[in-house]
Amino acid sequence: MLKKILEKKVYLVYAPLAVYWAAIAVATSIPAKSLPKTSINDKIEHILAYFGLGFLLSFALYAQGKYIFLKNNYAISALLITLIYAVVDEIHQLLIPGRQCDILDMIADLAGAIAGIILIKVIVKIFIPEKINY
Repeated sequence: MLKKILEKKVYLVYAPLAVYWAAIAVATSIPAKSLPKTSINDKIEHILAYFGLGFLLSFALYAQGKYIFLKNNYAISALLITLIYAVVDEIHQLLIPGRQCDILDMIADLAGAIAGIILIKVIVKIFIPEKINY
């Protein structure tokens, strides 16, 4: 099944990543007073959002074949990219009315990204033979 996904990676890997990342960017640009109220803790929201980003980004880096360094180091690359984005996103929120930059949010983002990346590493290890090149 993963082989079929990787064969159609533009539609099944890259597009979902682009849409998801754009959704995060839009959501973090909403002023605080316009945010919907949820019963979920703010840090859990961050963990869940970045779990998805870490998962999708690490899989996209693994699936691509153009940049061998990124493919071979997809987990650490995804971690660094999500960390940089988390920092930029938190700083960006200083410009949004009612929002703030919070180091604990960045830590929650990083925790979620790590969990998503670990899940992809497990999936790759279990389902994708070492010698197959995509």
